[in-house]
Amino acid sequence: MYDYDDTLSESDLLALMDSMDGGHLATNALGQDIAMPSDHVWLMDLIEADRRLKAMAQASHRLDSERLIQPDAFGSEVVTLASNPLLETLTTVYTVLVTLFHETEIGQHYRPSPYATRFLWAFASCAYLHEAGFHRPPTMSREGAEQTVMELNQRLGAWYQSLKQSDFAYECGRNRRNSQKNYQRLRYLIDALIACYASLQVVRVDLSYGELDSPWITYDTARHHREQLCRLFHTHGLFDHLVGYAWKLEWQPKKGFHYHWLFFFDGHQVREGISLAQQIGELWAQSITGGQGIYRNFNRNAENVYRYNALGKVHYHDTVKMQGLDFLAHYLTKGDEYAAMVVQGRTFQTSHAPEVPEGPRPGRPRQYPCTAFGAR
Repeated sequence: MYDYDDTLSESDLLALMDSMDGGHLATNALGQDIAMPSDHVWLMDLIEADRRLKAMAQASHRLDSERLIQPDAFGSEVVTLASNPLLETLTTVYTVLVTLFHETEIGQHYRPSPYATRFLWAFASCAYLHEAGFHRPPTMSREGAEQTVMELNQRLGAWYQSLKQSDFAYECGRNRRNSQKNYQRLRYLIDALIACYASLQVVRVDLSYGELDSPWITYDTARHHREQLCRLFHTHGLFDHLVGYAWKLEWQPKKGFHYHWLFFFDGHQVREGISLAQQIGELWAQSITGGQGIYRNFNRNAENVYRYNALGKVHYHDTVKMQGLDFLAHYLTKGDEYAAMVVQGRTFQTSHAPEVPEGPRPGRPRQYPCTAFGAR
């Protein structure tokens, strides 16, 4: 489905089915053919199917039997359903979702969206779409064609009606609720760190994979690499003064799996963050991923890039950088529909927040009021 055309041809559908048996040829930036793993292809198809369902949900559509039913040949009493954008969309989405979640074990790695779940409820047993999607559009009598169009419209109406149910709205809000909880958790960590440390050295690094490697990186592989990095927090000298962290896993069609990382170091012990971010990135790119990884150092030139720069040295009374940290917390915890579909496990995590002592803070009294949101 790389052209994302709503009028997918029969040959395109057959090619889509063939991709289950192995790799799929795609083209890199140089125009060279490269093999793509079939699970990556199916993941692209799942996301495209969900996009089509959301577009279809914007307005109630119906199939018109007078335009759809056409003679199979001139003068023939046998008819077929003519090409139609809505019918093509139904057939394509049916083929992808039924293959993934009903006819193979591929779907065990993915989580269907609320739109897809209700589409399967409404259409999974549809004989016409099964024949048209997995073989070819069948021929039939005119009476049979009329009944088929009526059945398709009934199923379509049931799907539209299911989108109006309260449980659908609740399921669609899951990502938003998770995003809010993650934001609150990250803010709690930041506030606790600000309450315990007069200054922090904040480092942000995105850890991902090269263009040719990313389609082959599965969730299990990405998780394994992340766990390797986390184990180094206790043994590697780079992290001697690490006091907190947060990470978020995302998936995008072009980048595949990648992590957004936020590191908090004791600002009295760590004076500079640019080279530290680079060293963490090189550790990921070379030692952890064996050369498959790449990274982006956000600390480099951060003061000239971000309106509210939250990176580098952050003092407890720095209002501007506190605004930047809050903006960054919102950004890092925003909802990600792709990850919700492709990852069964956790996609966001923070370190444990330090315990904030009750009463007066030990050590030299602070000269300025703390600007951290919710700090004591």
